[in-house]
Amino acid sequence: VDIDDSKLALAKQLGAEVTVNAAKTDPAAFLRKEIGGAHGALVTAVSVKAFEQALGMVRRGGTVSLNGLPPGDFPLSIFNMVLNGITVRGSIVGTRLDLQESLDFAKLGAVKAHTATARLEEINSVFDKMLAGDIDGRIVLDFS
Repeated sequence: VDIDDSKLALAKQLGAEVTVNAAKTDPAAFLRKEIGGAHGALVTAVSVKAFEQALGMVRRGGTVSLNGLPPGDFPLSIFNMVLNGITVRGSIVGTRLDLQESLDFAKLGAVKAHTATARLEEINSVFDKMLAGDIDGRIVLDFS
């Protein structure tokens, strides 16, 4: 789920089976129709709307992990959470164990990371690209 078609194309290229542009289609309705809802949703966008959409797109027994802190309140329907057995987790950073498990998972080859390298001298152009939304994946700064 994204609002940028180029990011969705990259996700498909990296192995995503289903993608949806949330600016054009209700992602919750689309994912419920296409796959019966998601087993889990990881929200990295700092957006209350993205948080709400994630709750709507998970299936019964699903888990929503919220990262980041958007401004304002985030109301939940306790009735819907309990009735549908939805688990909601919040996280700003992970533990050392989380990091180790993530690295072990990546080592299995299951993660297709899209990275680029830039020299420290290029940091201003990297920030410009980041602010414009023109970075696919992550950029690693080379300090050498």
